[in-house]
Amino acid sequence: MGRFHRAQVLLDPEQYRRLRDLARTRSLQQGRRVSISQVIRELLDRALDETAAEEARARAALHALLALGDAVQARHPQPLPEDWLTQDREELDNVRFAHLFPGG
Repeated sequence: MGRFHRAQVLLDPEQYRRLRDLARTRSLQQGRRVSISQVIRELLDRALDETAAEEARARAALHALLALGDAVQARHPQPLPEDWLTQDREELDNVRFAHLFPGG
């Protein structure tokens, strides 16, 4: 058994009951006593691993977006006018809805 550090965690009665029941179930499954502390450590390890994985996925997504932005900027180095989105929308709307406004 490794070295542990003591931490006091205050649980509400329902949390304590659920942890106690989980420890009992694991004790029966494993054929040895499993303490609430062991259950908490296992759950905490999983939660910390999930959090680290989520952060890694978020960093990877951010890097992919930044790389995509760099690629777009490399292909189109000229700056866009301030109202580029409005202009683009108007041009596309004129094409898209031309059949609604003939002769316009």
